[in-house]
Amino acid sequence: MFWNHVNKRLSAYRHGELRPEESRRVAEHLISCRRCRDEYEEIKFGAQLAARLTEEKAPAGLWEELEGALDKLDALGYWRRGGVRASRRRAFWSLPSFKLGAAVAMVLMIILSVFWYQARKAQRPSWDVTRIAGAPKIGSKAVGEVGKLRVGEWLVTDNSSSAQISVGEIGQVTVDPGSRVRLVEAKADEHRLALERGKMQAFIYAPPRQFYVDTPSAVAVDLGCAYTLEVSEDGQGLLSVIGGWVAFEWQGRETFVPARAMCVTRPQLGPGTPYFDDASEDFQNALAIFDVAEPGSDARSNALQSVLAKSRKRDALTLWHLLARTDGDDRLRVYNRLAELIPPPPQVTLDAVMRVDRGALDLWWEKLELGSAEWWRIWKGPIPSQTK
Repeated sequence: MFWNHVNKRLSAYRHGELRPEESRRVAEHLISCRRCRDEYEEIKFGAQLAARLTEEKAPAGLWEELEGALDKLDALGYWRRGGVRASRRRAFWSLPSFKLGAAVAMVLMIILSVFWYQARKAQRPSWDVTRIAGAPKIGSKAVGEVGKLRVGEWLVTDNSSSAQISVGEIGQVTVDPGSRVRLVEAKADEHRLALERGKMQAFIYAPPRQFYVDTPSAVAVDLGCAYTLEVSEDGQGLLSVIGGWVAFEWQGRETFVPARAMCVTRPQLGPGTPYFDDASEDFQNALAIFDVAEPGSDARSNALQSVLAKSRKRDALTLWHLLARTDGDDRLRVYNRLAELIPPPPQVTLDAVMRVDRGALDLWWEKLELGSAEWWRIWKGPIPSQTK
């Protein structure tokens, strides 16, 4: 089912009233839809404001400030506007008692809103930012030697500046020149950034699935690793894993990227098929065509044929992922080529693979000698709600 927008589900999503799968799909939609993100921020702001106004005490000088504001309005003749010359139709609106009540409500709301915003900003979690070069900015303020990046704020580097973010106590992220990064969440069990454009390098030494990076077309989920992530102006991303593993996830599609492997992610399409960085240029070009071609088209079928013809034993990583991204005769072709390179275990049948049986695919994965499938299944769970 394709959702153009999810505005009717945002309130239920904010209050945790959706089913897990539906909640996940709303979260994934918010990554790429600015309209729904803006509406969600308004809903979230209203809920947070209502909660804070019931918790916070008014500052000691509130009533003095309110009285002073009303005196200024009186000095400007606000209460006397209209006077006896006003028509009968406007007589009610000219009553001093009505205007006084409206003015009090207006001024009170403004003062409380400013107070709430300042208190909220001071209490938001933050991560340390260290300037590496140039003049990176948090919001509109330049970072000195060190700064604080709070939840909801953007770190921006121009073409001559760079910075390092301390990801709580679990790692570091280096932000390259020409980048724009937002701190989305800073909890003990969820550390989340959003990379809108530019390039970053992450080094994380925490258990899997504690660090996330939202991009315009996928979520990078750390599985204990070091990697680089780039996002171009058009929203296309490139993940390159240096050590460990990263999962790329979007709308239920999972891509597992090991060390020395790469994966492209594209707007509206999500993560493509991973490949090792030493794969041939012809292999990579054919894979790129396969990932963007229309399912069932000649271009996609021809590209798949080239991928299979150019594949090495090491490229079994790519072919294993292709089993779940093809169907019919194309899936059978992938099965046959992968079986030539790395024969499946005896208990993995053709019928099970054609049905994309997860247990069978995991057993075949073990033969690739890229690490056990069991460890990532242990850590596997729903992606925490994204609040970009």
